[in-house]
Amino acid sequence: MYICVVFLTLKLLMIILTCNKIKNLCFISLIYSYPIFLYAADITSKSGVVDLTPEIIRQDQRINELEKKLADENILLAPQQKIEKLGRDLVIVPETPCFEIKQLSFVINDPLQSKNQNIFNGLRYNLSQPDFIVGQCVGTQSLQNLVKYAQNELIKQGLITTQIVVNPQDLTQGHLVLNIHAGRIHQILSKDKSVNKIEIFAALPIKNNEILNLKKIDQGLENLKRTSNRDVDIKIEPAVAQDGKELVGYSDLIVTSRPYKKFGLSLNIDNSGSKSTGEYIGSLGISLNNPLNLNDSLNINLSHSLDDWQKDLNRSIYLSYSIPFRNYELSATHNEYRYEQNIAGFNGPILYSGETKQSNLMLSRMISRGAHHKTSIYTKGYHKKNQTFIENTEVNVMHRQTAGWNAGIQHRQYIGNALLDLNLDYRRGTGTLNAQSAPEERITIYDPVKEQQILLPAEGYARAPIWSAELRYSQPFTILDHPVQYRLNWRGQFAPKILVPQDRFYIGGRYSVRGFDGELMLSGDNGHYLQQELNWNSPIPATQFYAAIDQGWVNGRNSYSGQRYLMGSVFGTRSYFKGVYLDTFIGHGIKAPKLIKKDWVTGFSLNFSY
Repeated sequence: MYICVVFLTLKLLMIILTCNKIKNLCFISLIYSYPIFLYAADITSKSGVVDLTPEIIRQDQRINELEKKLADENILLAPQQKIEKLGRDLVIVPETPCFEIKQLSFVINDPLQSKNQNIFNGLRYNLSQPDFIVGQCVGTQSLQNLVKYAQNELIKQGLITTQIVVNPQDLTQGHLVLNIHAGRIHQILSKDKSVNKIEIFAALPIKNNEILNLKKIDQGLENLKRTSNRDVDIKIEPAVAQDGKELVGYSDLIVTSRPYKKFGLSLNIDNSGSKSTGEYIGSLGISLNNPLNLNDSLNINLSHSLDDWQKDLNRSIYLSYSIPFRNYELSATHNEYRYEQNIAGFNGPILYSGETKQSNLMLSRMISRGAHHKTSIYTKGYHKKNQTFIENTEVNVMHRQTAGWNAGIQHRQYIGNALLDLNLDYRRGTGTLNAQSAPEERITIYDPVKEQQILLPAEGYARAPIWSAELRYSQPFTILDHPVQYRLNWRGQFAPKILVPQDRFYIGGRYSVRGFDGELMLSGDNGHYLQQELNWNSPIPATQFYAAIDQGWVNGRNSYSGQRYLMGSVFGTRSYFKGVYLDTFIGHGIKAPKLIKKDWVTGFSLNFSY
């Protein structure tokens, strides 16, 4: 390792001197020194342990955690009307007298016969299945069960004001007629000034005279609440005409809202940084709720290392803006990150620095929701630029500029009192926005026989397709009458082609396999990690203890035997009191390659929000 440092210092000096004289020679020198910067742990790229690249990876992990937090705050599921369960096999019961049903018909009583009636097709198909009603002997109790079953099916669809009615009829002929009284919306009203018509129009995917669907109301309620988590309620009341008479089959939606904070502020200090560029990170978060009165939100996050404000530092700015429109949401993010590290040289320290800029634009659409689930699909475009500098001179061979798109699906499911989140994502690079292929794709060698440069097999592709998935699960239960919660977090990645360092899967540290300091990480083209955690209440008010075992695996062309697995442990506390949140932990590595230390590590995160 000492030989590596000396050799690296000499090489850096040679590069700087060369750059000052001839810029073209500087580019050639940097090509040969490239492996040193990426894999300072053992000089060559044949080590699965990465030394300097984690500065960018660690920042990406921080941004991912921040985006997850913002997304979690925005997912709300309104409780659905409770229904009495009645299985299909319990609808028809033996009884006398009863009448064999030979034909089942439906009559839709609806003043707007031509609008939205296809919503009842599912119910009609369900009840018309062979040997369900037709062919059965139906008596009074069976008829009551049938009405209850059909009503429950409508409620499951969200049609809570649509009614199933059986009018008096002669069943001796074997013909049963079910009347469907459609429940529609008369008008949507706001009774206070804190929510305006534009907000309601943008939030609710439903309009006057539509068949009332609770799922659509829930979606609109989520849109109204999501930007500031304000106290909003939508009540369903019988509609009344101008003459004071009730409008049969119609309901009014009454939107009420309490005043809310248009501005939010958060301060955070933690030790998630690296020793080389600043271990202690301070951040300031500013949120503007509903700035354009369109249920939109703007978030700004500024962070800076606190160890030394002027030397060996890292700083970043993160901006995000999102605006929902009914079943859609459009969001844009931009992140800029810079780090600086001073490496000892013969004539003084040499400044090694890097900059990363990334912009994303995402459009998502809710495709299914209910009282216990929500499913969305999304597509995203991205553009990313990485630059590396030595004494403010850019290392051209390490310059990266990529662009591409993502497509994926997100699903949240409540299973009893458990919560399950699933995400599947596909990413593909393109050549748009001046995106460049990776230097690893352009390695050449001189062929004396052909007397020309020939292209060697690529060591990484900037536009390689990447599949990734994430699963989060939480389950509360009790042990000896004490509440306990189990949490599982799994994330994986698969790439069919060789990846460049920035796109590989990394494990080791608080964002993947806890119990390690994250100064050195294992990497591979493919990989996954599993975090399992138990937390329970402590005697200290508003405080929980937690203990966890984490594991991570990597494989692929860029992983190496004996350097593909990590296991770590962590024990900590989480406290929340009047806007102050504190997370402290101590961890220890259980299993790791020799190059990664299994020492005790400590960490904390202190946050104040207003």
